[in-house]
Parts: sequence; structure tokens; C-alpha cells
Amino acid sequence: MRRIALVTVLALALAAVSAGTASAAGKNGFFKTSNNRIWCGWGYGGGTGFVVCGIKNGYLKPKPKNTCKHIDYVGNRIAFNATGKAKIQPCAGDAGPFANPKATKVLAPGKTWSGGGMSCTAIKSSSVKCKNKSKHGFKMTTPGPYQLF
Repeated sequence: MRRIALVTVLALALAAVSAGTASAAGKNGFFKTSNNRIWCGWGYGGGTGFVVCGIKNGYLKPKPKNTCKHIDYVGNRIAFNATGKAKIQPCAGDAGPFANPKATKVLAPGKTWSGGGMSCTAIKSSSVKCKNKSKHGFKMTTPGPYQLF
């Protein structure tokens, strides 16, 4: 979990500066659902990759338990790496997937983003399903419950 958080912080900070363009460290960027409720940040390169998605101005359902000790409770994010299982990210010390609104592109219903062995498809204007090369991932829906697989 700490690795996902660290990779997320570093990659999204870089993405905020580079506005989603390729950099020496790899590629990164942002997308959101057409209803403007689910926002995602992604990055990959150098053999690693991640996707983190969050519900803007809301919480996951069911709402994750607040276990935060040294960073802020957000309760709105799910993250995963290019391999391994997706995990709830209840705590964050950064803007994460909401870091660069001007660089965030709309992922229209039925369209798919893919890169670094990961992919995310906007199922409807209010849901996204993401998976990695390990066939693990998540489905996030507003206003409904999330699923990890």
C-alpha cells in the first residue's frame, strides 16, 4: 500500500508539472468520466505503472474506514499497479487524480485508455472499469458501490 501511495505521489506530481506529456521517467496523464465525477491519474515507465481513480466531491460506497494517522482521510480512491491487486486508498497527502484539471481528458462511454499493461474503460458516463496485466482491477461507479477483482 505504501508503494502505491509513494508511486502515486511522485508520478502525479510529475504529471502536474508536465501536463500529461512524456517525460524522461515515462508517460503519465489524467482522464475522467463524462459526468465529471470519477477522475483518474496514470503513469508508467521503467518497468512500473499505476492507475489511481477517485470520486470527485464524494466518497466510495461503502465508505472506507478512516485509518489515517499522518496524512489526510479522503475515502474516495482506489489504486493499483501494473501487476497485483487493486486496493482502497483511504488516505492521501496529495491531490492525486484531481491534480491537473486542465490536462484531464474526458474518457467517453465505451472508450478505453490503455498503457503500461493497464487499461480503463468508461462503461457509462458514471462508471469506469480498470484492469492490469495480472487481470486484477476495480470497477468504480457513482453513485453505486465499487468492486475489486
